[in-house]
Amino acid sequence: MRIVRAALLASTLMLFVAACGPKAPAPSAVTVSIKEWAIEPAAMRVAAGKVTFTVANAGTIDHDFAIEGAGKIDLITPGDTKTLEITLEPGTYDLLCDLAGHKEAGMVGKLTVAP
Repeated sequence: MRIVRAALLASTLMLFVAACGPKAPAPSAVTVSIKEWAIEPAAMRVAAGKVTFTVANAGTIDHDFAIEGAGKIDLITPGDTKTLEITLEPGTYDLLCDLAGHKEAGMVGKLTVAP
């Protein structure tokens, strides 16, 4: 009986340890709204790795969405939604609409990528 208990305890312990082991991080998903003259949320924080940005143009004119040095969604027409899937390294990135005059009008934000 002691051997059966010991074997059962060892099996349970092995399953517990295996379940607590390292796992591949789940990709992050971020929903963004852009409009005259804002990117919302203006400050974002994600974990390093694969990130999917879903960007909706809630405005009345064309916009785009750029993560400086990392990636960009070209022209997003009013009412349209587009996605950008990228792999990000830790750091701080500027977000913006880089159509003429839009950045200067306030379409900016910050993205912090944590290790």
